[in-house]
Amino acid sequence: MDAKGVKKEVLQEVEFILYEGGEIPEVRFWDSFFYLTSPPPDGLGLSLTEEDLNSLKKAVIDRYLLIIERDLTSDFIDKPFYRGISRAIVNVKRLNKFLENTGLKERYANIIKRKIKRMFKKFQEELKKQGRDINELASKEELKEFKKTLEEL
Repeated sequence: MDAKGVKKEVLQEVEFILYEGGEIPEVRFWDSFFYLTSPPPDGLGLSLTEEDLNSLKKAVIDRYLLIIERDLTSDFIDKPFYRGISRAIVNVKRLNKFLENTGLKERYANIIKRKIKRMFKKFQEELKKQGRDINELASKEELKEFKKTLEEL
């Protein structure tokens, strides 16, 4: 298969990680990696470039940001899929571990930290507009842990 074909398959897996990657997207990353690189009949037997691998890893990061944003969106509070601040903490920790394990922390941590801080600020502003208080949704300990977890990024 030529390089153009490889890219197409990688992009399909990137989309799958991003939109259907589940709650632990690095699991889907490894599924994609093995599918793309394992020899037929189990996989496609492709050789991935560094760019291909980075695209897959970036999809994991973006998926985590979508999950964290879901848990920091006030319109979702009464929805069954809403998990709140405590779950956002778990996912920030998972994302941080993924960044460390893949060597991407130095490259992405500050960008991600700023994005999540903006999400949290927007979340608080949305709550105020709805006449709600953040302390109704999270304990002081959770809020402290959330801030600490962000600083560890």
